[in-house]
Amino acid sequence: MQLPVREHELKQFLASLPPEKALTLAAAVERGRLSGDAKLPVDLILSGLRPTLRRMNARRVPTPRRLVCECFADFLVDEPRDFKQPGRIARSSIRVLWRWLAREGLRVALADYESQIAGAIMSRESKAQAELVQRLQGEIVGAIRAVTERANPGSAERRALIAKFGSEETVTDIEEIALLLAGSSELSPLRGLLPRRIDMLTDKHTSFIRDIYDQLADREPDLCPYVGLLVLSRLKRPWEALRLASVMSRRTNEILFSQTDMGIVGDILLADMENLALDIASVRPDTLEPDTLLNKLERFVQMSGGLVREIGVRRDGKWGQRLIKIRQLASDAMDALIARAPKEITAALPVQRLGAFGGRGPRRPDLSREPDLTKVERAMTWGRLLAGATPYAGGGAFYAAHKDAFEEVSYYLRSYADSMVTELKTLEFEKRPRAQAFMGHVETLADTILGIEESELMRRRVAAALAR
Repeated sequence: MQLPVREHELKQFLASLPPEKALTLAAAVERGRLSGDAKLPVDLILSGLRPTLRRMNARRVPTPRRLVCECFADFLVDEPRDFKQPGRIARSSIRVLWRWLAREGLRVALADYESQIAGAIMSRESKAQAELVQRLQGEIVGAIRAVTERANPGSAERRALIAKFGSEETVTDIEEIALLLAGSSELSPLRGLLPRRIDMLTDKHTSFIRDIYDQLADREPDLCPYVGLLVLSRLKRPWEALRLASVMSRRTNEILFSQTDMGIVGDILLADMENLALDIASVRPDTLEPDTLLNKLERFVQMSGGLVREIGVRRDGKWGQRLIKIRQLASDAMDALIARAPKEITAALPVQRLGAFGGRGPRRPDLSREPDLTKVERAMTWGRLLAGATPYAGGGAFYAAHKDAFEEVSYYLRSYADSMVTELKTLEFEKRPRAQAFMGHVETLADTILGIEESELMRRRVAAALAR
């Protein structure tokens, strides 16, 4: 559903604000809501600011909902997949849950708790705030479990919950929220002491995490998988989480770590990698966006290399077989795209064949018409892909296709430039502008594909030819 025009314009304006002003405005409206000021459209304003606030990863004003959800903030994701993954809770599920609590689950109590917590926040009574939040968390757990404990898969109760909350994935998210709220005190040492951003997982980290895991295994075994999932969410290099799996497997009689509590981390990493491969494979040549594709390709190659390094995948293993298939899917897709690049690039620079030699005869630039700007734009798009994919050709297993395409395009651009310089030396003055237009496109493509040094050489040669 499209937003009303004014709301859409407001969101556009808010999204364009500098980060510092966005943060100041967000803090002001959130504090206003806490104090009971209902004059401003707070939800609409925050919705417009949200993309900027998330990019900044800035600390936000505490709110009752934010404080309640803090204990599982590591597991929140903005864009849920089509299937539910453990340890990944859609932010939209929180909104669904809160609406249900306000209307049904805690219809009377929720508003009272929110008012008391807001008062404690405004008066900076941290102890009272913490106690109220803990009590509200307990109430939420009780309300969720009251409606989910009999809702077994396939049952009428389950179908009713799915209808109420919108989807099976949302119901499962809400059940997971209840589990994490109930176990918040068990996971709090790990959340509090582990760095929010781990650039590299060290032995010190691993030892600390293992101790927390062992304690949970004795007291709350259902929470054990969330140790690895929490660490996974904080790693700069997510594949390093597999080291935790190997540590736990050594402590459990060499059980293959894909079958341990930590094995879920590997399953999720492979699912992420598979999603990237599917995204790459779904790219259509007529709607190619090289920057988007290259960003996904970079993440895919990094994850692929990281997984191989961390687990030393055996081809006959569960993860090894899956990894091979995923890599092949992405490799085949990139092979096909890269193989198409020469055709798309050279189409913008037509040539005429000379003499009676057929397809193998000499060629000269076809200057019978002006450059086709649509083809030129497509050539630049494919040129950015060809050049940008160079660092990933080896890791992405499309090196041979990339080498062939790069060499073919490079030879064509150089030959075309040589032929154009020859033409310019003898071309009538009034016909030069069209030749220069074509040559300008060659130079722009050369900037991207061959590099500035070689394109500058082309420019100097053209200038010399025009000076004659």
